[in-house]
Amino acid sequence: MSGPQSNPNHLVGATISKAPPSVTQVDRGLQTPFSDEFTLGFERELAPETALSILFVNRDYRDQLQDVDVNHTLRFDRSTGLPVDRIGQLPPGFNSASSVQDRQPDFRPDLYIQNFFFNQVLRVGNYNQARYRGVELELVRRLARRWEMQASYTYSRATGDAEAFNSRLGNDPSTVEAESGYLDYDERHVVKVNTSLYLPRDWQLGVTAAWGSGLPYSVVSRFFALDNVDYQQYRTLYGSVRTQGNNAVFVPEHRNEHRNNSTFTLGGRARKSFVLGRNTAGLFLEAFDILNTDDLRINTYEPVPPDLASPVTGGTGGPIQINGTRQFGRRFQVGFQIDF
Repeated sequence: MSGPQSNPNHLVGATISKAPPSVTQVDRGLQTPFSDEFTLGFERELAPETALSILFVNRDYRDQLQDVDVNHTLRFDRSTGLPVDRIGQLPPGFNSASSVQDRQPDFRPDLYIQNFFFNQVLRVGNYNQARYRGVELELVRRLARRWEMQASYTYSRATGDAEAFNSRLGNDPSTVEAESGYLDYDERHVVKVNTSLYLPRDWQLGVTAAWGSGLPYSVVSRFFALDNVDYQQYRTLYGSVRTQGNNAVFVPEHRNEHRNNSTFTLGGRARKSFVLGRNTAGLFLEAFDILNTDDLRINTYEPVPPDLASPVTGGTGGPIQINGTRQFGRRFQVGFQIDF
């Protein structure tokens, strides 16, 4: 006598029907990050109290930390050599009876899971490198005849994989080739001038000016997509979906491939010193951003994507997204200082 039996599935069905955990693990070969720095400088006096110097700086940041997803991979089409795109989004009229075979392309590379008992397996290891190369030319006029000045020009390049180990870099295998690029603080040209003038009656005036070329930013595409066992992934790719003829295609880009506009700031300071009994004191007024510039620094820019359900209609799939910071306008600061 035997009771009712069901087809054995080794408990796989119950496992993949639940929300899988994402875990973080540490690479067994993890090493301590370190950096090497080499500087070489030369200074020459041009005139009394005036000197010109040149400095070369070389910094290499090695074995930097980064977490990467080792549980998802890409698959490539043998005929085109491009990543496969078949299962990213749900079909129109989706219902619970739909299966993986009912999924549709979302015009981005598909993710395929290796161990469906987990979602993302983020492994922390020494995957990142960064490097800085810079040349600084500096002119210094030491205090003489009641005035002094310091002016500098810096040409530099900062490149690498990421600025922080917990960035989303590495969380998607389709971004591996786009990760290496300019770091977010890479500024090709920077000019700074600081000067101070000491006037009679214990007055002091100062002016600061700084000009810098644009900092980099990335064009990104953020979206939810399904992998081959229907685990939902929140993905961030570098590039955007664009329409080409009657088709929609994802055009990949390198991280921080674009540049913000250059910036110029001007500031000033006035100080009056005086004596209070046996103590010295000072009253000062500082002005920041005298020109009242209104610069916007873009960190990431997400263009309006086409309607992926019908990309040839010219519709859009959502609003434009800009992650940035705007420079404060003109500001003033009044202060009082006493030394005793």
